Amino acid sequence: MVPPGLADAIADACAALGLERPATVVLERPRIAEHGDWSTNVALASAKAAGRSPRDIALALAERLNANPPPHVSKVEVAGPGFVNIRLHNSWLHEVLRIALTEGDTGFGRLDLGGGQAINVEFVSANPTGPLHAGHGRWAAYGDSLARVLEQCGYRPHREFYVNDRGVQVERYAASLVARKRGEEPPADGYMGAYITEWAAEMPDDADPIEWGLERAHVYQRDTLASMGVVFDTWFSERALVAGGVVEATLADLRATGHVYDADGAVWLRTTEFGEDKDRVLVKSDGEPTYFLPDIAYHRDKFNRGEHLINVLGADHHGYAPRMKVAVLALGHDAADLEIIIGNEPVTSWNCATSSTKWVPTPRASRIC
Repeated sequence: MVPPGLADAIADACAALGLERPATVVLERPRIAEHGDWSTNVALASAKAAGRSPRDIALALAERLNANPPPHVSKVEVAGPGFVNIRLHNSWLHEVLRIALTEGDTGFGRLDLGGGQAINVEFVSANPTGPLHAGHGRWAAYGDSLARVLEQCGYRPHREFYVNDRGVQVERYAASLVARKRGEEPPADGYMGAYITEWAAEMPDDADPIEWGLERAHVYQRDTLASMGVVFDTWFSERALVAGGVVEATLADLRATGHVYDADGAVWLRTTEFGEDKDRVLVKSDGEPTYFLPDIAYHRDKFNRGEHLINVLGADHHGYAPRMKVAVLALGHDAADLEIIIGNEPVTSWNCATSSTKWVPTPRASRIC
């Protein structure tokens, strides 16, 4: 944090020396701490226009600033061809502490770059079929930190978790709970983690395995995230999206724009109009929507909770990003209204703190070290 008035004091000193007053004075931390607290290249930047050597200008600036030092400045020195290094009294740190205590954690360091713009930040969005693993924790920390930075810069972030609570994986999860409840092995394509056995033992005999299982996973995930300080504003249910008619409304909107057509018994989105190599199917010939259509509907709905959307996704979503950019364009938004952050390659193995055994995480054999 640069002391208030320091850049203006340097600019005023330049003007007093007969130089053109710089519109901006760049202040940076010296590479070597012993060279001072701040450094400026203003003498180097002014030399050509002034017709003087950078070092002569720097020496003149140092002499003037040392004669009448700005607040908290203890000494001004010249280094190299014309860098001006500035040392501060400890009084500057005391002043920063006073400001921090006065403004508090809701005011200190806050900027107003965003002007209150609403930004929807979706992250984690793990399947509701088990505990979170280390990869989810990584993106929880990243997404929440991003939201905090946005808030500190004057934006209004809305933290969102998309719950993919319909489809085959949910049915397999429920079937796995039922099997373990009966003392049997889960189906071959089911979930094998030890947590399935633990949760099945908790499940009441008369419970709907899908409803109970979804709630059990939700509570576990919510509490795990809360334990690391991550709290979401919205847990958005895919089932609610479908039941609320949002998918049908989205398809109707796309038809109205002329971006949708019917062919071979299916419904297609003209993605080639937006640079894609082929058009994409929205509704298959059997009447079932592809994954693409609910995803488009979900993003259409998310714009109700943010003028700008940020999706924090794992490394397996590289092919997803271009399609969603096209979908946003087809919905009438700018491509820049959707920002997609793709993570690095996921962790493939690591040593648990309590074990030297390598473990390769899979969604259906989850545990948290």
